[in-house]
Amino acid sequence: MAQGEASIRVYLSPETKDRFKTICFFKGLNMSDVTAELIEDWLAKNNMDLPISQKNDPSPKSKKSGD
Repeated sequence: MAQGEASIRVYLSPETKDRFKTICFFKGLNMSDVTAELIEDWLAKNNMDLPISQKNDPSPKSKKSGD
């Protein structure tokens, strides 16, 4: 993972993962690069205005009072 990048965990059936891995291999593609591109495409198609706090801190953590 490159510095400045974050990771996510995705759950797939073993068959789907194997097909994805195999096709990426035969096309000479990196699975992470393909996944990132798919997510970027999805985000572009599903764009919406987010509250400012969401734009700056996308983690879904709640703040405790007094922080």
